[in-house]
Amino acid sequence: MTATEIAANAVGSSEIAATAVTDAKLNTTGTMPAWDGSALTDLPYDIAFTAGFDSDMVKENVAVATYGELIMARTGTFVGESGYADTASSGNTILDILKNGTTIYSTKPQFASGSGLSAGTLSTTSFAVNDRLTFKITAIGATPGEGVRFTLKCKV
Repeated sequence: MTATEIAANAVGSSEIAATAVTDAKLNTTGTMPAWDGSALTDLPYDIAFTAGFDSDMVKENVAVATYGELIMARTGTFVGESGYADTASSGNTILDILKNGTTIYSTKPQFASGSGLSAGTLSTTSFAVNDRLTFKITAIGATPGEGVRFTLKCKV
């Protein structure tokens, strides 16, 4: 070790005064080293789906159908959901998320007649890398709604 080097782990937060490290004192001329993000947890990981739009994103009636499928890229938890319909149905429009072919809800979220989204009750709260998620509308009212947006709230 030379006189200009500091021993490993010799400087911690107790040795640095508050606001003593400024942008000007940081070396910003080189390339930022790679960061290991494994310590970053409990971050939002929301997943959005749509239903009741045509190929040009013009509103149309929803139908009982599968509207989206995806593969999970990381491990995490389901937290809840949020949704909006441009035109409410006159009857219940029931939504579902399947994980590997099985619903994640004990009570499914739905747009009740003329109102906003009623939250579902999760029966499954976790997902893993390569789990398959499917977004479906499983029931519609007498007059279907239009322009449904549904976001599954997750954390990783």
